[in-house]
Amino acid sequence: MTVAITLGPVSVSRAGQTRTERSLFRARELSVTTVLVVALGEIDAANSAELRSFVEDHVAGYQQLVLDLSRLDFFGTDGFSALHAVNVRCSRRGIDWVMVPGPEVSRALRVCDPEGSLPIATNIVSAVAALARGPLRQLQLAPLPK
Repeated sequence: MTVAITLGPVSVSRAGQTRTERSLFRARELSVTTVLVVALGEIDAANSAELRSFVEDHVAGYQQLVLDLSRLDFFGTDGFSALHAVNVRCSRRGIDWVMVPGPEVSRALRVCDPEGSLPIATNIVSAVAALARGPLRQLQLAPLPK
């Protein structure tokens, strides 16, 4: 897979990139409070943990995350597990986040998240606008029974 992205980062202090066999993950700072993580290629059982780790590594120090999955060619159910983990970790850290799904991710969400519990937006601009409007509904973690 060959990928070329011509848009440069707004700030390079937190920029990052990781390439796996079938995917490319990129991060760039949109503002001092917001980071954009982009995934290209495929997310499946072989690399869903890398997506989760990449997001976790690049969200540290930010209050907001935009996760752009709109250009994925394939998104398996293991990718949904990674999204659930991102949701839990963001909730624990008090990080607001919004995902921009493409057709592959939307298909998986219809099956795996029919209630629409994960925050989504139609594009990056609307994701940033949703984050700017204020805190999104966060996952509420309940304590374990004793």
